[in-house]
Amino acid sequence: MSVFRPSQSYRADLDVRLGNGRMPSWIRATAEGAAPNSAAWVAVMPRRAGKTWLAQGIAAARPPGGTVRVDLRSPASVRTTRLGCLTGAKAAPPAGPGQLVVVDEPALARPGGPGVDPAVLAAGLHRIRDTGATALVLATPAESALLVPHLGPDVPKDLLRPPVLDADECARMAARAPQWAPALVERLRAADPGWLHTTFLLELLLHTAEEHPELRTGEGYAALLRAAAEEADDRHEYIRQWFRGGLAETHRAALRAARWRAAGLPAAARPVQDSTLHVYGAASGTGGPVPGHLRPGGSLADDPVLGRHLPEVLRVHHISDLHHGGRLSDTVDARDLTGAGQAIAALAGAGTALDSYLDHVRRLADRGRAPHLLVVTGDLVDRPLDGHGECARAWLAELAALLAPHRDLRDDDPRVLLVGGNHDVSWDLALDESPQARHRWFAAAFDGLPHPDLHLADPGQRRLYVDYPDVGLRFALLGSAESGGEAAHDADRERLRAFQERYVAANAGAGADIAALVRDFERHDPGVVARGVLDRLAPQPGVVTVAALHHPLSPVPAVEVAPYSGVVNAGQAKRALAAARTSVVLHGHTHLGFAAAERLLDAGPPWTMRIAGAPALASRETEERNGYNELFVAREGGDHTLALRTVRLDGGQWTPGPAHAFRPGAAEEHDLAALCADA
Repeated sequence: MSVFRPSQSYRADLDVRLGNGRMPSWIRATAEGAAPNSAAWVAVMPRRAGKTWLAQGIAAARPPGGTVRVDLRSPASVRTTRLGCLTGAKAAPPAGPGQLVVVDEPALARPGGPGVDPAVLAAGLHRIRDTGATALVLATPAESALLVPHLGPDVPKDLLRPPVLDADECARMAARAPQWAPALVERLRAADPGWLHTTFLLELLLHTAEEHPELRTGEGYAALLRAAAEEADDRHEYIRQWFRGGLAETHRAALRAARWRAAGLPAAARPVQDSTLHVYGAASGTGGPVPGHLRPGGSLADDPVLGRHLPEVLRVHHISDLHHGGRLSDTVDARDLTGAGQAIAALAGAGTALDSYLDHVRRLADRGRAPHLLVVTGDLVDRPLDGHGECARAWLAELAALLAPHRDLRDDDPRVLLVGGNHDVSWDLALDESPQARHRWFAAAFDGLPHPDLHLADPGQRRLYVDYPDVGLRFALLGSAESGGEAAHDADRERLRAFQERYVAANAGAGADIAALVRDFERHDPGVVARGVLDRLAPQPGVVTVAALHHPLSPVPAVEVAPYSGVVNAGQAKRALAAARTSVVLHGHTHLGFAAAERLLDAGPPWTMRIAGAPALASRETEERNGYNELFVAREGGDHTLALRTVRLDGGQWTPGPAHAFRPGAAEEHDLAALCADA
């Protein structure tokens, strides 16, 4: 028989807090019947935090008949205890000096909802106090927010915040399985102290470990935490009870806003006192010190089950047009080319924008804000030469080492995604008998990193989606440089054919000469996405889809007089992407930052796509400051909120612009504060 059961009925011998005559200092005065400063003591406890066990433990510790417990959800309980005064009845409460009335479930009505009017309950509590009895209300944070304004100005002195479990209380629970539970509790204390907030959470995790002994140690630990969190939500309805039912809207908004602020975005939700989210008191000093990384008292945000329902915001950096080996922007205008001038420039931080971006990401990492994923939308190199490719690959490796971990990312999830650009195409192979020959260099140079596989002839065999199932996110990698380097004039094709007939057929070994000849041809670099790839796009319910390609799907606010400057089948691509419920399209190529929202009319259910072009990260060939885009993905259960902004290199500093926040497919953008409120 299991020794750990998180929902079992009260037993004093299993009560690690008040059992066997124990009376912690944080509840002692209340349990002994001391009068509050207002109408009642109020113990603020989230659901599943042990309210019922606290009420029964207090009753067991007091003299027989000295405690009355009432559940205002139950008319029978109200009748039996004759405490109808708490629900508006006129009858006098049958209480007197020395008695403690414990309101276990106040069942308070939210505005417009069913339940007990908070003002009515407060009036009844005042009547109980007038008898000389003491009242204790066990309230969720939501119920406390409704009731406290009616109890009087001194009520803050009467708010009780049961502490997180101390070391002695954890040890008493672990002692039920001394062979393995104490070691697991110590691991939790060091690595995941949120599981020690309440008796329910700790017992749930120990119960899961009891049921799955293979997960207690080593690599099974992460799976154990995941299984316990899933058990909490699936079997015990933890999120519905704790998050949706037990918190006020202001609490939920504050928790969402805190996530955005941690990601580096301002999100001013309605003001909530910091102490409102710190509903747990500090651990008892008798049980040893509180772990240093546990915030004083323990916050709602530290709850481990909520952490899986409302994880940190996923940060994606979208960079483009790196042009390794080309003309790069300098961070210092070092015009003095003497040795002294170069030494001074070095002291001033001379380098390229690529160097500056790496330093920027290092600083973000130091502040806990490094990106989790990186998407590169083409022109990684200026020309497809091995030396340029090696530089780009080394730079990407250095950047990948700085990417932050995330709870929703698995160990084998790719963290760097690529699409090639027109500068990544081998122009000298554009007229090869195989149209895919021009893409073989890119495929070899960046082997091992997900990209659209343009070197494969069959669009059905190419990589399309990269999935992150725990995030509810996928990227569609679209190769728009399919026809990069096309000869502009048919006469050039004839020149090449004649050249091949004269030299190659004669075994003259003219391969190098062919390359030199072809490089001199006038070129077009049209953007086009193969129809065979577009036909594979399909919606996936509950998943945010982000597409990445090099060429723009829409005209950007700049004038470029050139043939094929965008995607020639952009309308076809947009229709396919909208039908696949694509939320965001990322692109580069123009070296200009660009953001738009587009919706096709008469193309099925309304769906708005955001299109975001990234500035050139490092190329000097740009009309504006270098920069990159940030995409933020905030998951709440199976729902998502997205935000986009551009960050530019300005005066040696990477400066973020305004954020555009929206829900996938929605027509309007909103302030983050509005999106933090309940939908």
